[in-house]
Amino acid sequence: MKQRLNKDGIKYLLAPFRWTILMSVAFFIAAGRLDIPRAWVTFGIHFLGAITGGILMWKFSPGLANQRASIRQGTKGWDKLILAIYFLIILLLIPIIAGIDVGRYHWSQLGIYSMIIGIACYLAFFLIFYWAMLINEHFEGSSRIQYDRDHRVIMNGPYSFVRHPGYVAMIFASLADALLIGSLYALIPGVFAVFVTIIRTVLEDRMLQKELEGYSEYAKKIKYRLIPGLW
Repeated sequence: MKQRLNKDGIKYLLAPFRWTILMSVAFFIAAGRLDIPRAWVTFGIHFLGAITGGILMWKFSPGLANQRASIRQGTKGWDKLILAIYFLIILLLIPIIAGIDVGRYHWSQLGIYSMIIGIACYLAFFLIFYWAMLINEHFEGSSRIQYDRDHRVIMNGPYSFVRHPGYVAMIFASLADALLIGSLYALIPGVFAVFVTIIRTVLEDRMLQKELEGYSEYAKKIKYRLIPGLW
């Protein structure tokens, strides 16, 4: 029987709105001004993504939304640390550096092509992330073996191309905002977030191969973690 959205699920669906508000406040305080059209476009895209993603999860996967609302028992300690670092970079460090850059000191101002690439990165993040989530009922927000939910290997959808499509999406998300706003310096923490995501991929893949039944066989069939033909 399909689960219904509960209070936890509603909390999860509202989280992207809170994150967007936090990012925008951090950016505009750092910038010291509000007249930066590319920033308004960037955070507007985030709001549209939050609305669209919320509708998708509410309609097609409310049970997973309920699960993703909090870090569950059994989450690996290393993943809690990685999550804290990643969200610190994405929610605060990138918008603050971007605000100081393009709003106050004008160290850099990437052209319109960077904005187009940034939009493409955000769309890639959104499509891959929600495709993976709607396919995979075990797509929780933290790394653990879900013994309480009959954890099994998912092999269809994006998982037929790479083993960790959710982290592919996170890589695109790590770069999108700096490109959208046009800050070269904000790309520096964005690239660091990419490396954090790669480390998380390595650690989670090792965990799954050791602890999740059937994953080693899946890894032999789907050889690439993030990039088909490369790694």
